[in-house]
Amino acid sequence: MVEIIITPLGTISPYPKNNMNCPGFLIEYKNEKILLDCGNGITRLLSFPNILQNLKVIITHYHKDHFGDIGAIQYASYVYHNLEILNNKIKIYLPKDDYAFNKQEITANKESYSEYFAIDNNYSFYINDLKVTFEDNNSHTIKSYMVKLQNKDFKIIYTSDIGTTNFEKLIEFCNNADLIICESSFLKKHHSKSKTHLTAYDASILAKKSNAKKLLLTHFWPEEDKNEYLEEAKENFKNVDIAIENKKLILKRDYHG
Repeated sequence: MVEIIITPLGTISPYPKNNMNCPGFLIEYKNEKILLDCGNGITRLLSFPNILQNLKVIITHYHKDHFGDIGAIQYASYVYHNLEILNNKIKIYLPKDDYAFNKQEITANKESYSEYFAIDNNYSFYINDLKVTFEDNNSHTIKSYMVKLQNKDFKIIYTSDIGTTNFEKLIEFCNNADLIICESSFLKKHHSKSKTHLTAYDASILAKKSNAKKLLLTHFWPEEDKNEYLEEAKENFKNVDIAIENKKLILKRDYHG
């Protein structure tokens, strides 16, 4: 049996509240770890110093709610390396184009035991046999990358922040996914005219049109009941769940050698 473990660490935006944090998902596969975004508060749920071993961090875009805790992770790597506990640098993947000097601020941090990689649509890397690729969704207020993790057994999409523009391209990127971790910032009752964020219903349309197996909603407004997002998405797509901090989702496949 081969499996991928997905642990939501942060599910709300634009600020943390109570036991909920800003965006972050931990992906574990064959003793490898990828952190998809590291929003404010997620380090409360990480197990230090073990989490730093072979850790890869992906920042999908330069909005503070998606990388607010990167400084804490960097400083932890610095301290644990100085204590001779961490031998290998953590790897941080950042959008190639800077925005508001956020990239410069992150990479200039001297109290960090890290190395940095620039991501764009042409960049990819592997964790074991799982290929990680990126796609600028061209539908957010700034350049924001969707992330695809795929091998012969699994296809997982993390949308990060996306909107309703460029929707056909989004569907193509998500096509036949086993799981779409999808932003759903709004509910229909908000009457939002935003084209740079989705409603829960929009997320369900994306999942249905891309023939996804499962939809996991995230990026909720902190003051709303998450169950309202679930019910709205279920109007159009049945195999849907809401991301809850520390509630693991495990994808499994039989291993045939």
